[in-house]
Amino acid sequence: MSAMRRHFLSAASLLITLALISPAHAKDDTIRVATSTLPLQQANPFTSALMPTITTTGAVFDTLTKFNRAGQLEPWLALRWARTDGNTWRFALRPGVTFSNGKPLNAASVVAAANYIISRTRLTENIVREIPKMISARVVDDLTVDITTAEPSPLFARYASMLVVPDIAALDDVGIEQFAKAPVGSGPYQLVDWSPARVTFVANEKSWRKPIIPNLQILVLSDTIARTQALLSDQADIGVFLGPEEYEMLTQAGHQALAWADDTVNGLALVTTRNDSPFKDVRVRRALNIAINRPPMLKAIFAGQAKPANQPATRGEFGYNPDLPQFDYDPAKARALLLEAGYPNGFKFTMEMTGAFSAYLAVYQQIAADLKRVGVDVEIRTIASPQFLKNVFMTGEYAEAFNMPWTGVPVGDLLRGVEMHSCAHNVPWTCDKAIMPLIERIKGEWDEQKSLALRRELMAYYHDQVPAIFIYESVTFSGARKNVKGLTDMFGFIPFDRISFKN
Repeated sequence: MSAMRRHFLSAASLLITLALISPAHAKDDTIRVATSTLPLQQANPFTSALMPTITTTGAVFDTLTKFNRAGQLEPWLALRWARTDGNTWRFALRPGVTFSNGKPLNAASVVAAANYIISRTRLTENIVREIPKMISARVVDDLTVDITTAEPSPLFARYASMLVVPDIAALDDVGIEQFAKAPVGSGPYQLVDWSPARVTFVANEKSWRKPIIPNLQILVLSDTIARTQALLSDQADIGVFLGPEEYEMLTQAGHQALAWADDTVNGLALVTTRNDSPFKDVRVRRALNIAINRPPMLKAIFAGQAKPANQPATRGEFGYNPDLPQFDYDPAKARALLLEAGYPNGFKFTMEMTGAFSAYLAVYQQIAADLKRVGVDVEIRTIASPQFLKNVFMTGEYAEAFNMPWTGVPVGDLLRGVEMHSCAHNVPWTCDKAIMPLIERIKGEWDEQKSLALRRELMAYYHDQVPAIFIYESVTFSGARKNVKGLTDMFGFIPFDRISFKN
């Protein structure tokens, strides 16, 4: 299908869709956000701290802390925090915060939320598993709460950015399924209607961060072109989950094209746990990393917005090592390393990937082309997402390589990605036992400067050992009409209360 025909069909589909979900509010009184999908469990605050869930639930609920766009931890419901003794953290709460039903949000509210998480074992509520295991929470006074974890957690304040505080009493009254349909939180908006194509919110007049614009609507348009056309035709104010092609379309039209780093290194995981794998030899892994010409590839595919990766952490993550050199493109040296490793004629391998934007498929096709120039043939196999996840997280029945990111989202902790790509994983594809003691040491180090130094040491080790092909620091593409003011993305969370429209 030609690009022009695809654009025409998307625009036609858009007009039909928007006719069905046309908002009742005046345009300048409503923030209209075009997204790809909605959370499956509606406004259940405990399902996920990632997009698309956090984009929706973040309008209704608040957490103890929050990351700003620079990756720095900011006060939110908690104004201050510190470790008191052992594994206990003390949080001093913001005064004067109330839920949308008028009840005060205080230390007892935080304890109730923590106890809810402590008592839950449901796998569908991902936040329960993501936060370091808490064993108790207690009220110190009305605005002070102590939270104790089962193990030392030097970065717990970061993970507190996922500790969402709804009105647990209201939740207990009706159960989580009904609560998700009529949630009670302290955020800037209240949910009033949820349909498969549109979610409608109105201002929470009691919120400590009362919004400038009184209404919010999230519109579901599954196609990236449709979301972009909605912006261009003034049917939406903000579009999320866009791609680099749409970034360029918005730029050319004079609207706001936005690309934000998302604390994820996109890479190709190399299976080193099989005895017959060529990837067991570090010379082969180094050869593959320098056989790829990253800068022109990223400029062409990602509109120049993605940066080459040289370690399993992005520039915004705590512990990123700025002193490590990039992997310079050197096919001659790559061929020499392959010869030295016993592969004078190269070799073949299969890589698996799951569905993605066309741009991301283009990355792996270009990688295959670069590797072929040094004698390495790559077969790219696309498999369904459920099967891919089953292979990677349950059975270990993956190919010789597969696309698997190193991500610190949503807390900016590089250890999240490192541990997944290590002996600690359920079905490890790479297992370097020599580095595990350093990982454990980092996890127990309370001093921030010492922890930073150890993490940079860890990054240097991975730069040297290259257990994967580190490709690029991932970016999230979004867009907004030229009259939108105050839009930012805080790793999936959008502070809608700060958005206004220019005259």
